[in-house]
Amino acid sequence: MEPVSVLQIVIAISVLVLTVFLSILIYETAKTVASLRDVLILVKNELEPALKSVNGVLTTVSDVTTTAHKNIGMLKNIVATAIGATVLAVSKGLSNGLNKDGGFLKGFKNGLSIFKKRR
Repeated sequence: MEPVSVLQIVIAISVLVLTVFLSILIYETAKTVASLRDVLILVKNELEPALKSVNGVLTTVSDVTTTAHKNIGMLKNIVATAIGATVLAVSKGLSNGLNKDGGFLKGFKNGLSIFKKRR
């Protein structure tokens, strides 16, 4: 049997130390992965209700926006119709007042004469 050299002893100790180090590294990595899995499960369980809530809020905001858009369109049509009817009524009234016996001018003159008398 040959005597064991110092180099062989150093190599054997190095392999033993590396084996222990790698075993500890694998054990710590497994613990870290398990902790990360637990965190991901926790985040998933907390995030799903929050996303459902945000989705509900966005749906409500979309409905309100759509309703407001429709109501603004209806209001725009009502105002346009009212302005058109007012302009038509005023123009008819002026044309009738000016054409029929000078009604508009008579009324204006009467109002002016009443104003002069009160002074």
